[in-house]
Order: sequence, then structure tokens, then C-alpha cells
Amino acid sequence: MPEKLYGMQKHLSFILVLYCLSTHLQGQRTLEIAHLSEPLSIDGEHEPGKWKGIDPEGGFVQMEPDAGAPASAPSEIYVGQDDQSIYISAIFYFEDPPVARIQKRDQLSESDDSFILILDTYNDNRTGYGFWVTPLGTQADFRLTDDGRTVDLNWDAVWESAAKIGETSWVVELAIPFSSLKYDSKTSTWGVNLGRLIRSNFEKSYWSGKLTGDFRISQGGKLTGIDSPDRKAGFTLFPYLTMQYTREQEPVPNSSIRPNAGMDLKWKINPNITAEGTVNPDFATVEADQEQINLTRYELNYPEKRLFFQEGNELYNTRIKPFYSRRIQDILYGAKANGKAGPYQFSMMNVRTLQRSPEDEIPYFLSTARVKRDFLSSSSLGFTAVDKRNDSSFVTTFSGDYMLNLGKNWKLTGQLVASLPGDFNSHSAWFMRFAHESNIHHVHFRYTEVGENFRENVNQTGYVTDDDRREMDADLSYRWWLNNDMFRYIRISSRNNIFWSRVNGNLRSWYITAGARAYLENRLSFDYYYNNEYKLFEKSYYNHQHSIGVGYNTDEWSQASVDVSFGDNFDRDFFRLKANASVKLSENFALGYTFDHVSFDPDTTNSTTYINVIKLSYNFTRDLWVELFGQTRSNSGKFYLYGKFGWRFKPPFGTLFIIYSHDEEYFFDIRNEVNAVFVKFQLPITLGTGK
Repeated sequence: MPEKLYGMQKHLSFILVLYCLSTHLQGQRTLEIAHLSEPLSIDGEHEPGKWKGIDPEGGFVQMEPDAGAPASAPSEIYVGQDDQSIYISAIFYFEDPPVARIQKRDQLSESDDSFILILDTYNDNRTGYGFWVTPLGTQADFRLTDDGRTVDLNWDAVWESAAKIGETSWVVELAIPFSSLKYDSKTSTWGVNLGRLIRSNFEKSYWSGKLTGDFRISQGGKLTGIDSPDRKAGFTLFPYLTMQYTREQEPVPNSSIRPNAGMDLKWKINPNITAEGTVNPDFATVEADQEQINLTRYELNYPEKRLFFQEGNELYNTRIKPFYSRRIQDILYGAKANGKAGPYQFSMMNVRTLQRSPEDEIPYFLSTARVKRDFLSSSSLGFTAVDKRNDSSFVTTFSGDYMLNLGKNWKLTGQLVASLPGDFNSHSAWFMRFAHESNIHHVHFRYTEVGENFRENVNQTGYVTDDDRREMDADLSYRWWLNNDMFRYIRISSRNNIFWSRVNGNLRSWYITAGARAYLENRLSFDYYYNNEYKLFEKSYYNHQHSIGVGYNTDEWSQASVDVSFGDNFDRDFFRLKANASVKLSENFALGYTFDHVSFDPDTTNSTTYINVIKLSYNFTRDLWVELFGQTRSNSGKFYLYGKFGWRFKPPFGTLFIIYSHDEEYFFDIRNEVNAVFVKFQLPITLGTGK
């Protein structure tokens, strides 16, 4: 019997390898890049004379709603280059005028008509760059990893775009300098895809054919005939100056004026590798996190907003997170490097923290290293090391992970993490996950084990919510595109989880969540979700929650919704009312508002609260704007106001910011109030020939 099983295992393994390799053998569309004799004028007006004799690309295929059908409106795309840049000129014909409202950069939203360009500059079917432009010329740029499943909007680059809307079509032009990209200069073929979003009929279509998910790099086409320059090393300096005026009202009135200066350095060693350094980086101008209501007993996860930590952060985005940059306090200096060499992608960082007050943690060094190795057609192996130490203590974490893309829809992932000091068994964790997914459905099963002392070590540098787990979870969802007289689509989903203690075998938690959404042709939407769960903390708790939502136009930026939730939460009855609205008050003036209220009965911990969040912005141009962010929270007396005047005179890095912030909150019945004004000026300076 064991010999039969061994033979069957070998047979199945052989079939699995063939199946993985088959994805590499599937036919792909190819596009020959045009070599232009002179650069385009990026003004949103197509210049046919510069594309004379060059046939445009078209033939887009819907991903949704009618998967595999031709796009409902024709498109013409021209792709070219000179020795400095990649150029795109695109003409998008329409019957219904395009939807275009967003003017703020890096708002990756499907609420506007859009053009999407994906460049796989290493031709590795895994990583790439995304460029997104709307009919207003609004830009978003991002990095893609894990075959497009991970999108990092924190990546920014220097590139130009312009768009204009005509009577029957809208035109967009792009110029993307080679110096803004990392690439393999030894190859003349890149991966490429071109996408179009038509908001009026919820349509997403791609040039390469029917995709199983947005940005799936391995399902794109090939851009051939590229003559990319082999750049030499170059330096870019990002010096900045700030002036901060602070006035504290409580508990003791105090005023101060503090000038500050610092510098970031970017060294482009070659087209593949970049090193960066920073001295006294400025984090004071980052706005506060938006207030949230937490109905769990676990720590909330917040996004990284500080520029130094953003680029390359997406590489550390594993399910078990040994590195969570929000753990790092202010730093005195730091250095990092990232890039790709052959099949290896890497990121390394070392920082020295700064103790600004006696309440801060004593200074320490924190070092990280992340390496991913490509194999097969679009799979990878990864290794992460994180070390935090000072003169008296240290914590070190090691992690190994894998991602196997088993064809278009199947995916197998896993990870093993261990930490020091401590024994391996209680200070380690691992999981294995098997999934079948596309843009309309998702099914996965995952098994996880977490040691009983794992969180104490790892949360020194990473983010885990809990430990001492032997856990199973399974999710599923499906969306039907109906497109009839009543319904646009219907989506159902179910999320299920259970775990036991590894130490004593006691059941610690289970939950079952099921729900549905109906989106109507008149843009009304209705949502219902039900959650039932058991939690074991100091005692057993049985929680349940009903959630009912009604919205209008909620798949677009201009929208409004109301959600009501009620049930039982840790032996307390609760009721929650949440409302959201986003609207363009004029062509350049946008308003967003969120109201969130939760009440508990009984409320022994003063958790009943009202949260109000308002966001206002006015764009004079896409690079000259003012914005206002304000929020209040009743149970803490929180009142926060943040205003910014921004001017990108040399997009995206040459900037002038004038910022005002007011932060007021009660701590044990003592009011703390701080007012501050910042002026920040940053001008990039490029040295050498690597620009």
C-alpha cells in the first residue's frame, strides 16, 4: 500500500508540474513598439503625423460584466519610444459621455472611466508597474507583485500624462521616462497589458484577452522591439526645510518655533537596483489616522503614511507579518536598498530610532531583509529576516514563504515564521492555503498553527493579533452579472473560522459570517450580513451581529450609503449606525463625510461614542490644491483638524506644503491641546548621468 501511495504521489506531482508549466505555453498577443523620431507633445491631443505608418492596437476583450465578449466601444492605442521615454497615445470612442470626477492623485478607484497601462519590465510574469489615467488627466501609479495580486499605491514616479474629452471620444497621452523604471536592459521584450474602464456600463476590458482578475501580469501580452538604455549610476538628493510653530494650550500654555532640515538620497546604481538614505526624515507633516470603531479585542492595523518606509514595503506583505513598519517610532537616520538581479527580488533596510521624550522607547537599531526567488512561470519563494536590538535586548524573526500559481485560477501559498529568543515550538507559526479565485469568485481553505509565545516576540517588529492557535478557515464568494432590467449583479459570500488552543486543546473561537449584496440597474444597492461567533477570553462569550445597508451609486466615488448593525457584543447589547457620502460640489470642489455611532448597554467602559469625519478638497489643477481633514470622537473628547495647501511644482517629488493641525483630546479628565503650523519645501536635485 505505501508503494502504491508513493507512486500515486509521484504521478500527481508530475501532472502538477505540467499544469504549472502549461500556463507559460499559452499563446499571448504581441505588440511591436514603434521607434519615434521625435518625442510626443503631452497635451491630450493625438498627433497622427508622429504615428504615420503605425497601426493602432485595439480588439479589447471584456473581463466583466460579459466575460470574453468584445469591448462595447472601440479603442485605438499607439505605443512608441525614443531613447528617453515610453510613449502612449490612446483614443477611446464612446456613446455615453465618460464619467470623470476624481482629481486627487493616487486615488485608484474604478468610479471613473480610465485607461490602464501595465508594464512587466523584467518579463517575469510576476512583477510590474501600473499607470492609471482618467479623462480629467488624474494620475495613479503603483507597483504590482505576486502576479498582480498585491498593489502598492505608495510607489511614485516621474511621468507625464494629459487627457481631453471630445464629442465622440476622449484622448490620453503618456510619457514614462526609462529613468523612472527598474528594468532588465539586456532584454528587448517586456510584458504589457492595456486596459479600459467604462463606468456607464460597469465594463472592464483588456487588450490581452479575458483576464481572471485585475492586473494579472502572467495573462498579459508581450511588448517587443524595446531598445532600453543601459543607464549609469546617478544620484538624486531630496533636501527639505521645515518651519514648525507649535502652541500648546493645556495642560500648561507654551509656544515654540522650531526650524528643521533633513535630506533623502536616492542612488540609482543601475536600471535594476536603487539605494536610498535619509537623515532626520520629516514625519511631522503626515496627517493623523482616521478614527475607527473596534468591535473586537484585537489591535487595529493602520496603513503606513511616512514616505521613507513606503517604497518596497509591499514586499513584506505576507499573511503573518514579521515586519510592520508602524512599529517604528521616529528615526534619526536610515538606509535601504531594493531591486532585482536575475530571478531574485530583494529589499533591505536599517534604521536608528530617535527618542524625542522620556515616554518613547529607548533608541534601537532595526534591520530588515527580504528576498524573493522566481521559479516556474509565475511562482516564487521568499525569505524575510527582521532584527531589533539595543544595548540590553534583541528580537530576531525569520520567515520563509512560497506562492505557487497553479494555472489561471488555482493558487497554493504558505509560510513558516520563527523568532528568537525562545524555543522554536512556542515562538513559531506556519500556515498553508489553497485557493481557486477569479474576478467573480473566490474559494479558499487555510490551516494555521501559532505558538503560544509567538506574539510577544513578533509584535516587537511585526503585526499578529493573537497566538496559541490551531486554526482552520474557509471563505467563499460569487458574483453573478445579471444585467437585466432590474439587477446589475448579485454577490454572495461566506467567511468561516475556528481555532483551538495548542497548549490545552480548548476551543478558543469560531465564527460564521454570511451575506449578500444586490446592485440594481438604478444604482441602488442592498446589503445584508449576519455574523455569529464564540470567543474564549477570561470567560466564554457568544456574540452575534446583523448588518443591513442601503446605498446609492456605491461602486463609484460619488456615492451615499447608510448601514445599521445590531446584536450582542461581549455580554453587551449594541447598536451601530454608519453613514458615508462623497460628492463633487463643483468641477473642482469635493466633499466626503462619515458618521459612525455605536452604543452599548450596559456600557461600563465608556465605549459608546460618536465619530464624525469630514474631508474637503479643492483642486485648482491636479498639482495645486488645498484639502481639509477633520474628525471628532465623543467618548475621548477628540477634536482633530488638519489643513494642507499643496503645490507639486516638479511632480511628484518637488513640493511645497503649508500645513496647519489642531489636536485636542482628554486624558484622565485633563485636556491636551496642541496647535501647529508647518511649512515644508522639497526640491529634488539630480547628479550624475543616471537621471
